[in-house]
Amino acid sequence: MHQKEVNSLANVVEISPCTRVEGHAKLVLETNDDGIVEKGNYFSITPVRNFEKFLIGKPMEFAPLATSRICGICPISHSCASVEAVEDSIGVEPPKDGMILRELAAIANKMHSHPLHNILIFPDFGCGVGFDKNVYADAMKRCQGMRKIAQNIIDVVGGEGLHAPDIVIGGMEHNISDLARMKLQSSLRTYEQLSDEQTDFMMGLIKDSDYPSDMGLHDYDVFASDLTYGDRTAFPWETFNEEQPNNWYSSLEVGQEANNTICLVGGEPVEVGPRARAVTFKGFTERGALAIQKARQREQGTLVHRAENLLDELNTSGVTKEGCAGRGDNELGIGINEAARGANVHMARVKDGRISYYNCIVPTTWNYPTISKAIEGDHYKFAEVIVRLYDPCNSCATHMIVLDPEKAIIQNKMI
Repeated sequence: MHQKEVNSLANVVEISPCTRVEGHAKLVLETNDDGIVEKGNYFSITPVRNFEKFLIGKPMEFAPLATSRICGICPISHSCASVEAVEDSIGVEPPKDGMILRELAAIANKMHSHPLHNILIFPDFGCGVGFDKNVYADAMKRCQGMRKIAQNIIDVVGGEGLHAPDIVIGGMEHNISDLARMKLQSSLRTYEQLSDEQTDFMMGLIKDSDYPSDMGLHDYDVFASDLTYGDRTAFPWETFNEEQPNNWYSSLEVGQEANNTICLVGGEPVEVGPRARAVTFKGFTERGALAIQKARQREQGTLVHRAENLLDELNTSGVTKEGCAGRGDNELGIGINEAARGANVHMARVKDGRISYYNCIVPTTWNYPTISKAIEGDHYKFAEVIVRLYDPCNSCATHMIVLDPEKAIIQNKMI
């Protein structure tokens, strides 16, 4: 941590990089003399990776395969959002059983991610060095057991446990057998038991923590498209705007260093993620950073029950893929998948079977300005804890920032 005094009234605290999050990000916090954050700035410093650019001109079938490589934690969410953006552009509607399998894979992705996040925040709640080693070991085993079950579901349903090749334009490449369904149903019962135990454990850690109950409060709205999967019709087209960071962050230096854009709805940031889903679809009323974790823990049960219902509904002899009659006439298509961290939006234009335009608005992109605001009003020592409770994925959220669209000038540091 580096602290630099600017003047007698304000300090600047820089934390770079933030730890125990995916990718690289930075905190630049303006504090008063008591260390209370008066202005929070959280932003990506992950190098630009150009996924959206190198897709241009590629065959449309390449999009879900390539975008699943954006992230090793939420690859299925990217595949689902990508393939549905392409399908929307070319006018293809997958059959019912294909969508059941696709949603099942996406749910399993969240079931895999949430326990991993538990592991990352264990130290924030005193679970680790100095904690009862047997209790800690049991918690780790539960999390790893849950992740193993979820990864197996993706493997069986998607054809591979990480970058699922069966998620294809028109639906899913293969159905599963009755025997496979029975085995998955059995594994879900085991997952549910482990999840209930882990949720009780995490709720106890939250209850016993010394964090202020109002830590991380903000007054921004929430956005979620669906409780467990995603709904493109929920996207707020009329009021959505994507800003360049140098137009948003108060510091020019921060704005030029940030590799993320700023997403606004009605001119204001929104919060996406498990709390947003719980508020939108389950009447959850708690606010603040700790409420995000409570919603995340409870969401695990919702996901398991939805997965069980999907398997009951699946016709293992049903058709899972619709043929692609059209090759696209450059219409804008959109796909939304509710990833572990929130609404994952992909937009695509397909012309004659090739990608002509591509854009990703991933969960952490939505949450950067919200996290920045949530840190304000608390002591800077809580800043990283608040960040981690959002479970940011900074590698997903890096973009190329164009300073002058007419001359196509980009920041020199990115060349």
